[in-house]
Amino acid sequence: MTLPAAAGATDNSALLRRDGMLAQLGFFGLALPAVLLVTIAIVVPLAAMLWISIARPDGTVSLDTYLKIMSTPVYTRSVLTTFQVSGMTVLTCALLGTPFALVMASVGRRLASILLLVVMLPFWTALLVRTYALSVLLQRNGLVNRFLTDTGLVSEPLPLINNFFGTIVGMTHVMLPLFILPVYAAIKQIDQNIIRAAASLGASKLLTLRAVILPLAANGIFAGAVLVFVLSLGFYVTPAILGGGRVPMISTRIEQNVSVLSDWPAASALGVLLLLSVGMVFFVTFLLRRSIKALGGSPNV
Repeated sequence: MTLPAAAGATDNSALLRRDGMLAQLGFFGLALPAVLLVTIAIVVPLAAMLWISIARPDGTVSLDTYLKIMSTPVYTRSVLTTFQVSGMTVLTCALLGTPFALVMASVGRRLASILLLVVMLPFWTALLVRTYALSVLLQRNGLVNRFLTDTGLVSEPLPLINNFFGTIVGMTHVMLPLFILPVYAAIKQIDQNIIRAAASLGASKLLTLRAVILPLAANGIFAGAVLVFVLSLGFYVTPAILGGGRVPMISTRIEQNVSVLSDWPAASALGVLLLLSVGMVFFVTFLLRRSIKALGGSPNV
């Protein structure tokens, strides 16, 4: 009497496995258009760029282009400048964005909504328009220099554009909202009872900020810093306009190799190196987060 029951259970499990496989195939079918789009729009161009960077005219493979890039001061300077600009952008965004996010999280709902609107407002204007507006403000006869000279703060106009400073100002203006939003989200998730407990135990506001709020918001600060750094590595419009050609980043060097020199292998090699740099940043970030957790650091990191 037990054999039919066992056979029935086996048949039911087989049917469940078949239904599960059909469901997985159905989900794969739904994702297939997106997979094809990603493959055609991203994977194929990246593979072509890699091939152009290592292919010789006779069809053989060589790393001569990469060796030329690593041994040529023009290219090495572009790589170093790119990392310097990205690092300084992260630093300025952290110094300006973290206090702003703290204020947003501590004020009332209506004022917080107004501040959030101020943060989101730059996204409503095209990047190129904002960059040219900054160039008008920072140029030698712009509004900033005119205000400084009219008020007697400086005797002559300051060089605020076509240099490293102007590039950092423009990059910070673009990236600051992207840093503020994850930091604000992390601070809003902090349990207010923890902050009240710190205050009831005699901690000052500065000590509460340093020992409670910032460690608990470390996840958002970390995410914002990585997001800003990675996006800054490949930025082109702002360094090209506000840098005035004096801040050679990898993106501007790629454009010059393509449009001026017609050196596609070098441009492709720079693109591959930029992609590897982004991957290296994510890998180092992963190792850093794991190390902090292993050492008993903040659980939110």
